[in-house]
Amino acid sequence: MTAPGALHPLDHLRRADHPFLCATDRCSFVLELAAPAGPRPLDCRRILRDFKCPPSVAIASARRARSKHEAVITMAGLLRAAVGPGAAQQATWVPIPPSKRPADGEFDDRLLRTLVFAFRDLDVDVRPVLYQIRSTAADHLRARRVPAAALFENLGLDLQRLRARPVRASINLFDDVLTTGKHYKCCERRLRDALPDTPIHGVFLVRRALPRRWRGPF
Repeated sequence: MTAPGALHPLDHLRRADHPFLCATDRCSFVLELAAPAGPRPLDCRRILRDFKCPPSVAIASARRARSKHEAVITMAGLLRAAVGPGAAQQATWVPIPPSKRPADGEFDDRLLRTLVFAFRDLDVDVRPVLYQIRSTAADHLRARRVPAAALFENLGLDLQRLRARPVRASINLFDDVLTTGKHYKCCERRLRDALPDTPIHGVFLVRRALPRRWRGPF
């Protein structure tokens, strides 16, 4: 179990929970959430539910819209507390795109808003250069998750925005929940096509921890 207020590097033991990641991936997280049940730091499951509230639901309900906004503010506060100003300003932050294309009414910019709220008083380079070409169902709502090859082919890269100015010393790919690592790896690969020499790191608000099955003499 980890506590908020720090950015925790993903060590080799934790990396085993995320099958798409490899030993060379440099990823960090703020909170750890046991699955399917376990401790709930800051009532993490409720906050995530509000954070992921679909735009159409938030538009239809003032209460849900308020809860979603409060969840964004909470997540932004956690990120700000975990990442110091110096580290935040050294990287270009790229939110991992949601499942809907930008023109879709259900397009959810919660990750972009989280970054803006977290670093609004700092000189931080936030660039949403990745997008979905076609809208798809969100992975956590599907009976069968989209294959990695299909996800990669559906990822677009806004080269005009990416090349508008130099990126900083590294790129932080930012997402709310680290599960298998599939979305991170597909986005990293898409960025790597354009920026082969730029270090790319993953920064996640929450990582899903799988139950440990210890084998020993007892």
